[in-house]
Amino acid sequence: MTYDTDFRECPLAAVDTLYPMTQKGANTPGAFVVPTTVKRITAIKVMISGIVTDVVTGTTCAVNLRGSGLIGVGEGWFPGPLCSQSGAAATSGGFDYAEGELYKTNIPVNPGGQFEAYAIVNGEDMGTAHMLLWVEYDGEAGIITDVDYREGDIGAAANTRVALIARGDNAAANNFKPKGKIIEVRVGAALDPTGDAAAGLVFAPAFDLSGPGLMAAGNYDFLGPAGPTQPDTDVAGNQSVIQPLSKHLTNIDVKVGSDIIASAQNIESINPSHAIVALCYG
Repeated sequence: MTYDTDFRECPLAAVDTLYPMTQKGANTPGAFVVPTTVKRITAIKVMISGIVTDVVTGTTCAVNLRGSGLIGVGEGWFPGPLCSQSGAAATSGGFDYAEGELYKTNIPVNPGGQFEAYAIVNGEDMGTAHMLLWVEYDGEAGIITDVDYREGDIGAAANTRVALIARGDNAAANNFKPKGKIIEVRVGAALDPTGDAAAGLVFAPAFDLSGPGLMAAGNYDFLGPAGPTQPDTDVAGNQSVIQPLSKHLTNIDVKVGSDIIASAQNIESINPSHAIVALCYG
């Protein structure tokens, strides 16, 4: 058992389109090759940046891992941070960067095997997104064995729940089909403000889980990152934000393979955003 790390990256020119993560700067090694001396993936970090050429945009993102080098990964969708950016001359903000979305995992691997990574951005096209994926082998293991997500647009009407059914390049992936106990729920919304010259806008995304896939009846409410926005958000202030998802440590028993419905809303005011929910199984 030997500690090791690796990464891949790629540009993404369009939303809702899978791009293979095969690059490492000037090199293109292709798929990940599992070192022959390791036993498991103990951490996965997803990061996003971009060349922004548009007015204010909100973007969610994820990577998908697949291949015979991984053991027991059924879904393999790992969302990254939220990203709200602007690039038009009248609205461009300052520099902003943040840590990626880190998952502490316990995923067995086949030494010498391979697996592929694909990146995707949902929501709005910022221009050209750029995503990075970092993988750690045989570090301090967590308990996450698989992750899945759903996303969709919220905030066109205040206090209105919207079912999140899209994933990756599939606009109708429908409800979650849980693979095991939900040990983490991660939620958030990428802000896409339309501007309001009179007052700031409330940004308070709220999420809930429901459906027969939950073993016990309950509320299952979760809150994402929230806060005020400035007046006339199309032209004022620093418009560039990268924000990790809100992480909730849970212990939710499920009926494996039965439906779990994820819904989201923005509380109290109209403020478009792109919501995402991740369920981490373990």
